[in-house]
Amino acid sequence: MTNQVSSLAGQRVREAVEELYRTFEAPPPSAIEGCPCCISTRGTDVLLTTPLRQIAGQALWRYVSGAFLTIGDKADFRYLLPRILDVSVSDPGNANDPEIVLGKLALAEWRSWALDEQRTIESFVGAWFDQALEGDLAEADVGYIGMDAESVLCGAARAAIPIRPWLLRLSAPDAAPLLAEMQRRWPGNMSPFWEFAPEGLKEMSTILSQGRA
Repeated sequence: MTNQVSSLAGQRVREAVEELYRTFEAPPPSAIEGCPCCISTRGTDVLLTTPLRQIAGQALWRYVSGAFLTIGDKADFRYLLPRILDVSVSDPGNANDPEIVLGKLALAEWRSWALDEQRTIESFVGAWFDQALEGDLAEADVGYIGMDAESVLCGAARAAIPIRPWLLRLSAPDAAPLLAEMQRRWPGNMSPFWEFAPEGLKEMSTILSQGRA
């Protein structure tokens, strides 16, 4: 994700990240359980012995890729979640794709969590989308359009976060280059993760099918 984003978008993300750390503050779990043949390759020990804000993206990448599949449970996922989302926006080159990161929320059954926790996550994702949108458009004047906003949209849809407000944002005049690029890629060259978010894909189709021959 490009760093060429406005100070306002960046400030919103930083504030949302700090709120995540405050909301989910907790001591590290005593252990991270997992499949015996997989746990030794995931480097989970460093996740529990390193201060949360200092955990590196690559260490989290190994955990996130296997979370709820071969390792981890809700307790360790909740503990690590602020850092997982922090790294997603601050060090995306060493983070899992947004579709994967946000898709894990559904596996964690986050809609059963406290309402303030849900709102904190939704606020963060909204800020993340705004930053991704600006990043995607940062080089539109030279003909390059990024794809990060779509990835965040798809991840949000996988997490059962309503995406319609953000889809409407794509219809704003300043987002026109990104909308046109997404319409050009629709439907054959979109994120493959939309397969796992059928309701979101249906919403997306109402926006992207417009204006096509």
